[in-house]
Amino acid sequence: MSTDAADSASSGPVIRAATEADATAIHDLVHDAQLNPRDLDWRRFLVADEVGTVVASAQVRVHGAGTRELASVVVRPDRRARGIGRTLVEAAIAREPVRPLHLFCESRTVAFWERFAFRTVEDEAIPRDMRATFRMGRIAVRALSISTHRHYALYVMRRDEP
Repeated sequence: MSTDAADSASSGPVIRAATEADATAIHDLVHDAQLNPRDLDWRRFLVADEVGTVVASAQVRVHGAGTRELASVVVRPDRRARGIGRTLVEAAIAREPVRPLHLFCESRTVAFWERFAFRTVEDEAIPRDMRATFRMGRIAVRALSISTHRHYALYVMRRDEP
């Protein structure tokens, strides 16, 4: 390994805009994490690149009426708990000038998102162009709860200017 590659590996992955060559890696990350596979346009993604390997991804998806959703945020399991997700989320938020910014999350990740000034919203405050996706997601989460005998809940969170 060259000195440059060793320095890059020791300092962590590089956060960068995705390229077309990253499309398959993004698709695989999202599918392996069982996230919503809809609308995975690589041009909206940021990735964490670790010496030529995509180890994390995030995008801002735009819904029909213009609501913006931070989505497809995933870190490869063997790279978690290293700050990659935090760094990627910070970069995605910094790159997104339009507020508010929304996201869908499970109950177990609410505290993580609160660190970035996201707050849960009541069902009636969910933007109209996100409601159908939320309803479908809620059904899927209920089915998961039944099949695994564990409680899961789906939330919509919103981030305004901090």
